[in-house]
Amino acid sequence: MTNPAKKRILVVDDEATVCRSIRQALLCEEYEIDIAMSGEEALRMAENKDYEVMVVDLMMPGLNGLDLLRSINAKNSSARIIMVTGYPTMKNTLRAMQIGAFDFLPKPFLPSDLRKIVARALAVQDQD
Repeated sequence: MTNPAKKRILVVDDEATVCRSIRQALLCEEYEIDIAMSGEEALRMAENKDYEVMVVDLMMPGLNGLDLLRSINAKNSSARIIMVTGYPTMKNTLRAMQIGAFDFLPKPFLPSDLRKIVARALAVQDQD
């Protein structure tokens, strides 16, 4: 059973090691962290649960991060989406921000940087 006091975070990446690393970096009593291994799986999960924050890989086979961002926004979700990528170009960053990403974090990143961005996203979420 989910604890309503916990903040719900969805990590979306097609690499299991990346998902585990992000989950480990964010692991704390205040967060409930789910993992999706594809954009399609993330969409299904978001249909059944409201997430405050999603940490989404830009480059995935099938439904990529930008397409997932568009789909989540089209559903009027209030989730703050943090895009992560190993291919940090200005073009990708601008496109993600124009579509509505909360922030963009290039891989590899420090766990502390991820935690700061997630905390900021949750603070903005709480203000809405």
